Amino acid sequence: MKEDPNLYFSTEGPVTICTHQPICAALGEIIFAGTKWNSQATYGHAPAPDFMRRTPHDLLFYTLEGEADYRDSTGIQTILTKGSLVWARKNVNQSYGPRPGKKWSEFFMWFRGPLFDAWQAQGFPGKTSLVLTLEPVDYWLDRLRRIVAPEGSARSESDLVRLCRVQSLLAEALQAHAKGGHDVKDAQWHAEACRRLLESNLPLPAIAESMNMSYSLFRQRFLALCGKSPGKFRSDEAIRCACELLVQTDESIGAIAAQIGFEDPLHFSRRFKAKTGLSPVSFRKQVRT
Repeated sequence: MKEDPNLYFSTEGPVTICTHQPICAALGEIIFAGTKWNSQATYGHAPAPDFMRRTPHDLLFYTLEGEADYRDSTGIQTILTKGSLVWARKNVNQSYGPRPGKKWSEFFMWFRGPLFDAWQAQGFPGKTSLVLTLEPVDYWLDRLRRIVAPEGSARSESDLVRLCRVQSLLAEALQAHAKGGHDVKDAQWHAEACRRLLESNLPLPAIAESMNMSYSLFRQRFLALCGKSPGKFRSDEAIRCACELLVQTDESIGAIAAQIGFEDPLHFSRRFKAKTGLSPVSFRKQVRT
């Protein structure tokens, strides 16, 4: 059966995402991810029951604005509003589009692979499609964008790492929906704290001050949300970044040390070995072998 060409295109809007095959690893693949603004979705063909589109792969789509009628062959029939996320498995027939007098926009992602088959085997999304509510939209859309269309240093992440981030985001989405979104403010605060810790070389007390908190309160809240202190988080992320650079590049140990904030390569090598059990040179050699 020939696939609908409308599966794989995006339109420009306040946030534009258009990534063909952004992730491809042995355990799974993101075939296409994009945004459609003022979309007609499947109603571009005809409303149900005159037209029901089959999903050739697993599908995730997220309502960015407006309202849409939705129905599919798993028995779901509902109205999607801003913040609605639909997760449907392969071979589901579905129809959805803007309600009369309304416009509707979406982020969507087509994906497949053994990892997602394992989710399905455990009931996610299950026999019926999952319809979740995730707010605020800006927060969740930015999380999705950072995975499928990363910027800056995040581009160095391997496809397998990014695929694992998809798994983490799905788990967080299920948890946030189950809690009714009550932990979104904590999630936003945590994401912003992590961003400042990773993108700035400021001392930890200065990071806390930039978030209008004393360091003791900042450390206490970060530890409760992250399970580790701000200092350990920053150190662990630096070593994780170093591991990726050692595997994916041929840069010298000194250049990698400088890139992740160590002025002394010897100090970096000692910290790296204390964390991984191997020197940077041995780690690179062992992984590549």
